[in-house]
This record gives sequence, C-alpha cells and structure tokens, in this order.
Amino acid sequence: MGKTIKKRIKNSPKWKQNSASYKRRTGKAGRHAGLGRYVLGLAMIAIVFHFYGRPAVSHIMLHPIFNVRRVVVDGSQYIDSDEIINVASIEIGRNIFEINIDKVSENLKSAFAAEDFTVFKSLPNSITIRVHERKPVALLNAKKLIGVDKDGIPLPHIGADLVESLPIVTGISSISALSDSGVKARLDAGLRLLMGIKEEAPSTYKRISEINVSNMKTLGVSLIDNGLEIIIGEKDWSRKIPALDTIINEVTFRSKAIKALDIRFGEMIVVKK
Repeated sequence: MGKTIKKRIKNSPKWKQNSASYKRRTGKAGRHAGLGRYVLGLAMIAIVFHFYGRPAVSHIMLHPIFNVRRVVVDGSQYIDSDEIINVASIEIGRNIFEINIDKVSENLKSAFAAEDFTVFKSLPNSITIRVHERKPVALLNAKKLIGVDKDGIPLPHIGADLVESLPIVTGISSISALSDSGVKARLDAGLRLLMGIKEEAPSTYKRISEINVSNMKTLGVSLIDNGLEIIIGEKDWSRKIPALDTIINEVTFRSKAIKALDIRFGEMIVVKK
C-alpha cells in the first residue's frame, strides 16, 4: 500500500514540477558554489593581511589545503580531455598560488586548434580549464579527412569518425595548399555556400555528401541518397539557394534517371541524364 501511494505521488504533475524546480535551484547553487568558495578564500586572506601583515598571509598561502588536488576540463566535446590535462602539465600537489594560469592557457592555445582556453583557480585546491572549441562544419578530403570550422581553419583532432554527419569538401589536395590565398578563397567560398544552404534549404543540406571546390565556375554539391550533382556556380546565390529544395523535388519527381542539375543560367535549368 505504501509503495503504491509513493508511486502515485511521484507520478503526479505537482510532484514532478516541484522536483524539477528543486533540481534547477540546486543546479544553480552548484554553479555558484565554486565562486563562493573563491570569494570566501580571498576574503579570509584579505582579513589576515589587514590585521597581521604580509608574513602571516604568506604563511597561510603555503598551507597544504592550497595544494592542487584536481584539474577539471569543462566544455571539451571533440578534443580529448586527458590530452588537454597532459599538455597543461599542472602538477598535482603543487601550491595553487604558484600556478601561472596565463602560461597554461597560452600552452594550450599553441597545442590545440580551439578558439580559446580559459583557465581559472577554484580555491582552495582545484583548477578548471574551460575549452571554447571550434565547431566542425565539414571534413576536408586532403589525403585524409580533417575537420574544418566555418572559417576554414583545420581541426586535426576531428576526422573520419564524423563522416556520416558532415559533408566532405573535395578539390583541395592538402592542408599545406591552404597557404595559397587562391586555394583558401575556394575553400571559404565552398563553406559559405554550405552554410547558406543549411540556413535557406535545410532539406537539401541534410542530403549533401560532398561539395567540390576545385573550380569556382562549377562549384556545386552532390547528394548522398541519389548521387545527384547540383552545379550552382559562384554567383547569384541569394536567388538560387532558397529555391533548391523545390527545384530538386520537382525535377527528381519527374525522372529518377537524372544525374545532374545545372542551375547557373538564370531561370533555365540544364538537366543531365
């Protein structure tokens, strides 16, 4: 009988609402706990300094309670957290006030293709490394598959494991080729086209398997489900992209044997079988 009543209470909308509200409150409190400890620690040091001077403060700061006990990595989705900790080289057991967090941040920035690293101390004995990652938008087929973000920056820690969720960019021979301004311009144009399709023609974007940037005049995409090639070109995207979903659906509905669509010529669509 007691178990039945408890089950009914837990399944009631009011209990779930109160439970969710409690989780939100406790979660918010947890996020502020580290900041509270940090402020409290600084306040204690300030009080001691005020009444007893620098020697007393220095003595307190050397207390074992301020020895680093853990390093936490936050926000890492694609970069391995263990690799980040290894590169950070923060010695467990070392006094937290001896850790140069600016130097740690700079070392991480030079080692990984992330947008930024924020390193901060959580008194008395924890250091947090917050990763601001670059998000991959495509895989560059340059001898091997390498992720690139929306700005065309290579992400060597991202590769073939995302082949089923990201389109592949072809037409660039290697990463080193991106040092050529003309090659980089082609990659940037291809990524802008992809982002435009994602925003204006989402149904088509989900079907893209490849975008070929070898020649801007024949810039286009291929679809994964039927192999259809769509040649878009380098101009007039604002008119072409919003119409992609409709054009593809109408043309392929009439014939399944179509291999390519060329939409570079205004209102005229060239169909290749």
